[in-house]
Amino acid sequence: MERLIENAMYAARWLLAPIYFGLSLALLALVLKFFQEVFHVLPRVFELAEIQLILVLLSLVDMALVGGLLVMVMISGSPNVGV
Repeated sequence: MERLIENAMYAARWLLAPIYFGLSLALLALVLKFFQEVFHVLPRVFELAEIQLILVLLSLVDMALVGGLLVMVMISGSPNVGV
């Protein structure tokens, strides 16, 4: 009985697989948006005021931190880790 419950709990982790796939797509969207912002700012970097450049850089840092958080969440709970 105990073994059956353990197996059922382990198998239930696969219910989260579609959620992790969705997080992968969200990470891809974030990467695309990051590079879109970089390519948008580079041509006019010398035209921007200092405060505008700082705000853009903070936005890029924010996207990088969110991307790292997504990766940590996906790795920490994915069903295939350690198998």
